[in-house]
Amino acid sequence: MSLTPVDIKLIVAALQESGWDQAEVVVGDVRVAVARNGARLDSASSPEPAPAPAPAPAPAPAAPAPLPPEPAEEEGGHVVTAPSVGIFWRAPEPGAKPFVEVGSKVAVGDTVGIVEVMKLMGNVTAEVAGTVTAVHVENAQGVEFGTPLVTIRPEN
Repeated sequence: MSLTPVDIKLIVAALQESGWDQAEVVVGDVRVAVARNGARLDSASSPEPAPAPAPAPAPAPAAPAPLPPEPAEEEGGHVVTAPSVGIFWRAPEPGAKPFVEVGSKVAVGDTVGIVEVMKLMGNVTAEVAGTVTAVHVENAQGVEFGTPLVTIRPEN
């Protein structure tokens, strides 16, 4: 297994959005170390081998930052979370009406937002039918995997 350029960009994005100054990911014989804010990488580590490009997608790399607490689960709501690191968009385009607002009725499969990862847009959909009781992130806000986006009170 090896890392693709997309995987490396996701590692860098995760570091940028975390509170960490450095991170290291090792997959097979490939080692990726990234640092920011003047952090120095451990020079005692072995040198980086040259990664070979691989067409097969790899699982999500990098250790995730601690997840924010799960809101509203105790209130009986279903929390829709970010499927990946990226930018959350509440509307299909700038100036357009948001997909959902507090009080909106949604059906299973309805789009509640978009997560953009490196200019690729992925719809985030409702997993349950019900009423939106909370929107936890602002438009154009950076999110990490598992970040709560929307809470839905399921229909009974």
